[in-house]
Amino acid sequence: TPRVASLAIGYDPATLSLTFQHPEAGTYVHAVPAQGEKREAQWILDQFTTIDQGDEVAGWLTAAIHEDVRLVTVGEAWKINFPIPQMKLLHGEDKSGFFAASPVSLANVASLAELNRQLDSPVSMNRFRMNVVVEGLEAYEEGALTSLENDQVHLLHVTAAERCVIVETDQVTGERAKTGLLKHLPKKTKEERFGSGRIFGTYLQVAKSGTLSVGDRLAVS
Repeated sequence: TPRVASLAIGYDPATLSLTFQHPEAGTYVHAVPAQGEKREAQWILDQFTTIDQGDEVAGWLTAAIHEDVRLVTVGEAWKINFPIPQMKLLHGEDKSGFFAASPVSLANVASLAELNRQLDSPVSMNRFRMNVVVEGLEAYEEGALTSLENDQVHLLHVTAAERCVIVETDQVTGERAKTGLLKHLPKKTKEERFGSGRIFGTYLQVAKSGTLSVGDRLAVS
């Protein structure tokens, strides 16, 4: 559903409300209810229960992105079901939020610069939807890390992040063009891969949780 990327979303914890903005549909504010219709859902092998957010917000979102969608929030926590060697640090862990393979995904500014040198049309870091971006490493050195830490947090390397066609999606417009970006990403060996084999960034597990802010320094090993 690439047009989801054309939505800008803000969350206000004081009012428990979401504010959606869309270049054509305008602004919509949704107060998140604590109760609602339960919907069973699945992602890869994970199975879990969600709470539907109602017809009004579903209608607005469907009209904005031209896809028939429902908005749901997390119900009870569930166990991550990812029974492959690369995901041994995550398999069986509690999960109570909607993230892909791991709660933290890290990218390296130098890796993006190296990638963009190969592309006719450079891309920005938001194309990869990472939540930690670091400077100070050589290009693709993030794949060799064991851990990153400071006084606040401790993050453990899980596996290199394998990418899919989603990286072809413009994260502002929601348009997905055939740019050839995916084929320019480094490849895992056949024995190491579990998906496309094309990698950018790395997945991390939280060994010690705390606050990580822009400008913080991390020690690597």
